[in-house]
Amino acid sequence: MPDIYSLPQLLRVVGQLPQTSEYILSTFFSDGEVGLTTEIEIQTLKGKHRIAPYVSELQQGKIVLRDAFSAKQYSPVPVKPARNITYHDLKARQAGESLYNPDSVEQRLRKLIARDLVELNDTITRRKIEMASQMIFTGKVTQIGEGVEQELNYGFSNTITLSGKDLWSDPDSDPIKFLAGLRLSVMQKNGQTPRKVVGDYEALIALTRHQAILKLADNKGLTIGNIDTTLLPDGVTHHGFLRDVGLDLYSYTGTFVDDDGIEKPFIPAGTIVILPEGKPFEFLYAANPVMVGDDDIRLVNQQVVAQVFADRRTAVRTLELQSRPFPVPLNIENWYVAKVL
Repeated sequence: MPDIYSLPQLLRVVGQLPQTSEYILSTFFSDGEVGLTTEIEIQTLKGKHRIAPYVSELQQGKIVLRDAFSAKQYSPVPVKPARNITYHDLKARQAGESLYNPDSVEQRLRKLIARDLVELNDTITRRKIEMASQMIFTGKVTQIGEGVEQELNYGFSNTITLSGKDLWSDPDSDPIKFLAGLRLSVMQKNGQTPRKVVGDYEALIALTRHQAILKLADNKGLTIGNIDTTLLPDGVTHHGFLRDVGLDLYSYTGTFVDDDGIEKPFIPAGTIVILPEGKPFEFLYAANPVMVGDDDIRLVNQQVVAQVFADRRTAVRTLELQSRPFPVPLNIENWYVAKVL
């Protein structure tokens, strides 16, 4: 029987853990490379569609500059969720365990480690969701923890806050014209063509019930698409399609709990973001240093690494997961954020 505490065995187990179903991560983020060091290189593109120059047939070719991008070496702050395993944990009957045919201590240990691995891995996923929210809606990621504080600012400027009669709560506002303007702005900056609007539920309800939308929907001589609510998993609602601006409309009610224990919505209240199809963002991962044996430190280039440490003085084993994820936009011009309520 394999040693369940060994690093190779734990690596195999972590690699087979089920993924938490999260709409934003699975829809808009891909998993990028895992680095070979504790640093990653972040390349941010601001592309320009250059045109070939005219040159006399007697002249040599004219140099066309490559699209500019910025590259930074960055050390993501590690996340290290951990959980203790004590004698009391192994002695006490666990939830779901039969009263008349209880598990042995060894069986309880294996089940406990399996359950803790899943739950701790879920905490890493929720941290990734929090980082994704920061990046999409503020253009920067701040990592603050015990003994560390650092921030990476991508210089994101595609953000606007409406006020007065421009708010979608005002019947005289023109949300279709506004969305068309945001879409055009992204394309003019050489971002990918926006295809989706994702907002909080109240913002999308204000849009689909706006008199300008309803008036166009009632006009049988003008087809703007389907305003039709479809409930999807994970707190997602598809509200329809606006053909006039080529955008599918979604709301998302997902939340996360911040470091102060406060539950927050992934999408800030009254806010929308327009995004292209596909996955315009990715998570990169730095390598994780681990101790193998008594004096051999190695870098493991795997997204999540699990280890078990034993304290003989207190008779406590500690299961610890370690990961160094960081969200990166493929092109800083690919999306636009608007506060509409």
